[in-house]
Amino acid sequence: MAKTLDQAKMGTEALVFCLARTLIEIDPSLKAPLRANLRKMWELLDGRGDEGAADMIDVMTRALNDPAFFKP
Repeated sequence: MAKTLDQAKMGTEALVFCLARTLIEIDPSLKAPLRANLRKMWELLDGRGDEGAADMIDVMTRALNDPAFFKP
């Protein structure tokens, strides 16, 4: 069961990365609002104590700041 959950989590993260990268490549002005929305979502999830979901959001936020994934 744990392996299936890990695979689902990784698949979800990969899908989110692909969608975000595609949107930002089409319109780079979306990067700042996406970053702000992720920050708000992280605060909400962290405040609720949902550490797993907050961690997934944190991964995406870090990727937005990684020039190897999203060009500045």
